[in-house]
Formats: sequence, C-alpha cells, structure tokens
Amino acid sequence: MGALFRKTGPLSLLLVTVLPLLLGFGYAFLYSLGLTGLLDSGFTLKHWTHGLSDGQFWQSLGYSLYIAAITMALTLILALALTLKLGEALRRGAPSYLVYWPLAFPAIVSAFLTFQLFSDGGFAARVAFQLGAITSPEQFPDLVNDAAGIGIIAAHVFLATPFFVILFGNLMESERIAELNLLARTLGAGSGQALRRVAVPVLLNRAMPTIILYFIFVLGSYEIPLLLGRQSPEMVSVMIVRKLQRFNLLDIPRAYMIACCYILFVSIFLWLSFRVRKRWVDGAS
Repeated sequence: MGALFRKTGPLSLLLVTVLPLLLGFGYAFLYSLGLTGLLDSGFTLKHWTHGLSDGQFWQSLGYSLYIAAITMALTLILALALTLKLGEALRRGAPSYLVYWPLAFPAIVSAFLTFQLFSDGGFAARVAFQLGAITSPEQFPDLVNDAAGIGIIAAHVFLATPFFVILFGNLMESERIAELNLLARTLGAGSGQALRRVAVPVLLNRAMPTIILYFIFVLGSYEIPLLLGRQSPEMVSVMIVRKLQRFNLLDIPRAYMIACCYILFVSIFLWLSFRVRKRWVDGAS
C-alpha cells in the first residue's frame, strides 16, 4: 500500500490541484479569444487589444501592487518588532493570546470590523466627536473606502501580523538567533548592530518564500477590498468579478482576459522571485 501511494500520490495531487487550475485557465483564455462562451463568434483579439490599451486595467494592477507592497512592509516591521522585543513572552501568558487573537477572524469579519471602527460613522469617529476633536462624525478622516486604501491595508495587516509573528518565532529557535546575536556581541557588535546585521537578515532570508507567497495572496484578495475599497481605483480581483457580473456581455470576455493577464503576471513574478533568490543563496553559499 505504501509503495502504491508513493507511485500514485504525486499524480493524484496534480490531478486534484493543478489540473482544475489549468482547465480553468484554458477556458478563460479561449473565452477571451472568442472561441467559446456566449460570444463564440470566432477567433478575435479585440478583447485583448481593448483591455491592454485600457488604462483601467493597468491602474488596477498598479493599485493592487501598491496595496500588497505597503501591507507586507508594515506587517514585516510589526512582526519583527514584536518577535524581537517580546521574545519568550509571546509563547505564554496574556501577550500570546492578544497577538494570536486575530488569527481567529476570517477576512470578511476583519473587513467588517475595520469598517465599523474607522468609517465616518464608526466607533473611532464617535469617540472623537464625544471628546470634542471634531464637530460632527462626518468630519472624521476617510480611512475606509478611500483612494489610498488605508482601510484595506489596516485589515490585511491585522490578519497577517500574528501569522508572521508565529513564523519568525519558530525561525528564532530553528536558526538559533539568540546564539548568533550573542556571538556577534562577543565579537564587538552592539545590540542594535546584532539585530540589524544578524537577526533581521537571517529571519527575512529564511522567511522569504512565505513572504513572496503572502504578497501574492494580498495581491489577489477579494473580500477585504470589496467591502473597504472604492470602485476607482479598485484591486484586480474586484474588477474581474465586477465585469463578470455586469449585464454587458462584452465585459465577460474582457474579464477573462484580465484574469489571464493576472495569472501570467503572477506566474512570471513567482518564477523571477524564486530564481533570483536561488541565485542569491547559491552565491552566498
């Protein structure tokens, strides 16, 4: 039985995971070329030329990259600070419960809480009004449904920070960061230098594959930007679903075209990221 599983296990995994993705991509690609679906009038590139020449697609892609980059930067700063500052306190007592508490929240719940807290009629606006900082709740600054995506970023950081705290905490033990810091200080480095030149680079290097994958996760997120974002600019996933659900049939193949472009972009990004990292690791070793 074990030998049979070793032979058929990888094939079964590919059939369950990779094959549906390939079939979905193939259907979307054929639909965008007019070869299947409701508008299968024959091969055409008009949906691709229209979509690629439309500034809305590039604006959406750039906005998604901006949201993902800012989210990951803030998340990594907070997670590293908590891990290096609290250390063992994160594994026991009240700090562990407080830090890991956001992991119990689904994305849509995090988005809803962010909206209730930071909208112009939310909890923070009402507290500011009661304290006299503003004369009406409507004067509260736009932190949700804003062009800068502050609410989207805040909700993602709320969810991602405890995940990376756990990751960095495990890496602290497996990579023996405390011993490396002690060795660096023995050789004359200050505590700040040991953290900046030893602990932080080692943690980021070991966590880089996870950081890249989580970046892609935020880039393609849907629930949080749907509730906390605006119609313009909007993230790629929201724009694709919006075009698929509109009554204009011409938007459907264009939505599939955008989905195909996004899949190709993510695939190239992942390939380049891991290729560059492999070369860097091989060169360092």
